[in-house]
Amino acid sequence: MSAQTQAASAVRAGYETTYITRSEMAEDALKALQERLNAVVASFQGEVVLTEDWGRRKLAYPIQKEGRGHYTYIVYSGKGDIVHEIERNLRLNDQVLRFLTVNLETEFDAEAFRKQRAAIHAAAQRREEEREARREERMAERGGGEYRRHSAPAADDVGAGSEE
Repeated sequence: MSAQTQAASAVRAGYETTYITRSEMAEDALKALQERLNAVVASFQGEVVLTEDWGRRKLAYPIQKEGRGHYTYIVYSGKGDIVHEIERNLRLNDQVLRFLTVNLETEFDAEAFRKQRAAIHAAAQRREEEREARREERMAERGGGEYRRHSAPAADDVGAGSEE
């Protein structure tokens, strides 16, 4: 086997799959599904780069009479028909409502993806901290903060707009 052929066989494409399961699906069943998908990736000489549990969310529209679903995001690499096998396993599971797979790159670099994802999460965290600081500033400007917002109206505020 030439060096070029070895390099071509070592190239693994990168994919991301997001799938939605029924919201009442038990944690152990969800974990079993994730382990099954990890085994499929391993059988295709692949690597699970990232798995994120996005939690239970409201669906944009009902799917199979379900209004909420549990979202899971997985990024992986592998050779051959790995996507076909992942999607086959998702189709066979009655708890899976929907799934979507996207081809990221034909020459996927897992470490670069991890760094990029960490940078995205750090930026989101900074934005959230800035948003919280602005929220606290607004509450301080209004005078009273959280306590005033949830307390009963002051005696002088009651009926102030009904003077004639």
